[in-house]
Amino acid sequence: MDWFTGPLLAVGVGSIAAVSGLIVLGVRYLEVRSRRDDEAARLQQSLSEPLTREPALAGSSVLPVVSVPLRGVARVGLTGWVPSRDVHDAAIRAVEREAKRLGARIRVVDHIEVVDAMRRPA
Repeated sequence: MDWFTGPLLAVGVGSIAAVSGLIVLGVRYLEVRSRRDDEAARLQQSLSEPLTREPALAGSSVLPVVSVPLRGVARVGLTGWVPSRDVHDAAIRAVEREAKRLGARIRVVDHIEVVDAMRRPA
C-alpha cells in the first residue's frame, strides 16, 4: 500500500471537503431563492386583491408581477391597460397603498398602457 501515503490522503480528504462545501452552498442558495419566490408570490397575491376591488379600475386589466431581488426592495411591475390617465394613477395608488398597509417596501415599474375605448383589446 505504497500509494496510500500522507499527501494522497490529504488530497482525497481535501477534495471531499471541497465537494461537500459546494453542495452545502448550493442547497443554501436554492433555499434562499425558494423563500424569495414564495415571498414574491404572497406579495403578488396581496397586491392583486385591491386591484380587483378598486371601483375605478372596473373594465380595466392591470396585473402586478412581483420580483424580489437578493438585496434591495421588491419590484412590482404593473402591466395591462386602462382607459384613462386617472384610472392609471388610481391603479398605482392602490398598489402603493396596499404595500404600505402590508409594510412592504416596493418599487413600482409602470408598464400600464392608457388605451382609448376604440382601441381597447377584446
